[in-house]
Amino acid sequence: MQCYMHREASAIAICRYCGKATCPDCCEDTGQGIACSADCEAELLAADKLKNKQKQSYGLGPKPPIPASVSTYFFFGLILALVGTYLTVTRPDTDFLTFSMAAIFFVMSAGSYKRYRDGCVECGSIHTYKNL
Repeated sequence: MQCYMHREASAIAICRYCGKATCPDCCEDTGQGIACSADCEAELLAADKLKNKQKQSYGLGPKPPIPASVSTYFFFGLILALVGTYLTVTRPDTDFLTFSMAAIFFVMSAGSYKRYRDGCVECGSIHTYKNL
């Protein structure tokens, strides 16, 4: 196989971004793979940066995000607490049902956060993220 730029030189690598064969004079090692040009090097680094962000957003990277259940439970608890406050202010008696439902959602939010903090829920292991 010959280099795509220098037809007389033998290729030693394939560009990870575009797939072209490159000779020792053309190839650049980015640490993420071989690139055949400065443009491919920039695109390769940008693609790897995006891949790492996606891994983090799906919980596969070094620091997984807080699960959506934590914020969802907290949001519903906050809404119920505000509704309970409104009903208590506008009526003569306290609305205990709404406040108790809000408390349940806050407890669920705290429990979900504790499960996230103490272990990897998705993989079922007891790996802890306390060192993050």
